[in-house]
Amino acid sequence: MASEAVAHASDHHAPPPNVDANVVAKELIASTTNASARFKTIVWILGILGIIGIVSLILKWIDQGDDSTKWGYVASLVSFLLAVCGGAPMVAMAPVMAKANWVRPITRLAAMFSFGSLVTIIMLIPLVALLPPLVYEGTRRRSIWFEAPDYAPHIWSVIGLLLLFITGLMLFYSAAIPDFASMRDHSTGWRQRWGKRLARGWVGTDIQWRTLRMRIGMFGTFYFLILVFVTFLISTDYGQSVIPGSRDAIYPMSLTISSFQGGVAAIVIALYFSRKWMNLEKFVHLDAFWSLSRLLFALTLLWVYFFYSSFIVFWYGRSANDIATLDLLIRGPMVYAFIAGAILIWFIPWWILIWNRVRRGTTAMVVGAFIILIGLMLDRIRYFVSAWSVPQDQIHQKWLKVIPETYFPNVYDILIIIGGISLAAMLIMLVTRVIPVLSVWQVQEFNLLAKPIRYVRGHATLVAKPD
Repeated sequence: MASEAVAHASDHHAPPPNVDANVVAKELIASTTNASARFKTIVWILGILGIIGIVSLILKWIDQGDDSTKWGYVASLVSFLLAVCGGAPMVAMAPVMAKANWVRPITRLAAMFSFGSLVTIIMLIPLVALLPPLVYEGTRRRSIWFEAPDYAPHIWSVIGLLLLFITGLMLFYSAAIPDFASMRDHSTGWRQRWGKRLARGWVGTDIQWRTLRMRIGMFGTFYFLILVFVTFLISTDYGQSVIPGSRDAIYPMSLTISSFQGGVAAIVIALYFSRKWMNLEKFVHLDAFWSLSRLLFALTLLWVYFFYSSFIVFWYGRSANDIATLDLLIRGPMVYAFIAGAILIWFIPWWILIWNRVRRGTTAMVVGAFIILIGLMLDRIRYFVSAWSVPQDQIHQKWLKVIPETYFPNVYDILIIIGGISLAAMLIMLVTRVIPVLSVWQVQEFNLLAKPIRYVRGHATLVAKPD
């Protein structure tokens, strides 16, 4: 068995001592029942805003359902929710596959974001109805579906999102079986009954543990592949294919990278408030924030790399098609959203996260994560609102001849965006009332593999590597 020591700069950041296994199980399971008045108030507010958003979506469909140019902000919301709720569970698998010990306590929180994908599916429904068929008046518009049926984009985008949602739930459930067994043994009432039913006779045999890890690896791999596939579909079918002459091969990958960035930023925020408001300091060490900050910093740099790689092709191409694309997406109706999004999603987070003192703390990093999410939303608005503002009778042109005017959000759009984000947040918060926000068995595994020690003049965590 190998081991490694991770040193910390000062005594202030010394890792807390390990907690007894029985204390871990009892306190984390008890956290599902100890909902504060503030928690209940926030859930009620989010629920009311979510209902208002759904009602606004229905009213918008009744009032503007025949005009696709008015639905760009809903498309932006779909892409944003896919980035945050779809990208966050990647934190529950990628570092684990790399055998990172710091991520063990927070994999449950990351997997909980899969429940927010249900809102993404709901918001996609009117867009599927409004997306034009591939063939219009005998002409096949430019898309990735060369020989496919006319309604291939509509079918596959819905199937892809459903598969992403189901795979995320299976990933969540596969890793939660030992915790359902803990609920069966340490809780009462309906939680005990549901824990017994969902634990499926879990007692922790070697075969059960090997099967558990195999399922986590299998569903984690499937989830990653489906996420990349769905992000590709949304970016092409609901973005590029509705822009005349669009031919950006890098944008789908740029959207995928920003999805990972938004997912990590959401995890940072959720972990901060869970640790602070649910008194989980003894289980969530600062190592998790330090490691997430490095990951977030790397993804922030990757965003500007992929954007520049895409932008430079159009800038130096200078064809009529390239100029029209730049006029629509960069210099056109959403130029201020582009500037603000680039500043908030890249420049300010880069300037914040570049400092070691910031990455060693939590407050400034949470501020940077909030800024990234705002910039991510603005970047999605910049692209998808511009794309959907093109009338459908112009989609089949060789390139866009007339740049549409700026379409500002109306009351429906604002309420739908606020309601959609609120509804996704409410679903995630409600899941924490059913099962602990931190994985009991992975916290215990962390305690078995990590030990706080003195290192020279400071503190360190000695981490064992079981393989």
